Amino acid sequence: MEESIRNLLQAALYDCCTPAFTKGVISHRVFESVVNVACGDLDVFTKKDPAANNDSHRVAHAYSSYRAVLHYRLAHALATSPECRDLATAEELDANAHLISCRGKLLSGAEIHHRCSIGLRFILDHGYGTVIGETTRIGDDCYVLGSVTLGATGIAGNPAAKRHPTIGNRVQIGAFSRIFGPVTIGDDVFIGPHCVIKEDIPSGSTVMLKTALQITRTERGVFQMPAARPAAPGPIQG
Repeated sequence: MEESIRNLLQAALYDCCTPAFTKGVISHRVFESVVNVACGDLDVFTKKDPAANNDSHRVAHAYSSYRAVLHYRLAHALATSPECRDLATAEELDANAHLISCRGKLLSGAEIHHRCSIGLRFILDHGYGTVIGETTRIGDDCYVLGSVTLGATGIAGNPAAKRHPTIGNRVQIGAFSRIFGPVTIGDDVFIGPHCVIKEDIPSGSTVMLKTALQITRTERGVFQMPAARPAAPGPIQG
């Protein structure tokens, strides 16, 4: 699949950058490094998602959430690798990285800032609506579902310093969960869907939301199912 990954990355470059810059990147050693890391993402996605039927070609070409990660890998390398400084100025590299990142967002519906740090073998599955902020740090072997927000606590006027979460290794984050601020999520943490986290979570914890109350209205009246007791989400030691 390496050749397919190269072709997808080259298409992103030609679509966003000048021909001269694109040719320089393709022949640069950093480009092959991006291909290798992206292939690692693809391989683990193919193995862990049963819907992929062990078909890496399908994941690479038909899974929009993989495209988001693929574009992030290229944009991040251009913006942060010192080895790329012989291709263009820092400002030009960052501008091109931003364009590539925007292309990934348009193709996938997921917004991954090109300056955040994401470890190896990362999976974004059903990633539409996911937002990963600039100063986020994510460890290796993490699995994130759709509409997850790794954001800052404020809206306007956030500081330029570290303001987004740090996620450990082998962390799983369920759909629609939100983690705010420079908190630390330890290794091997499982976060269920719809959780809101604003504090550190120790390694090995499970965080689940237990406040859901489903209402059914019929001609005979209103029924609640299940009758859940309100409780804030918190870590359950696993």
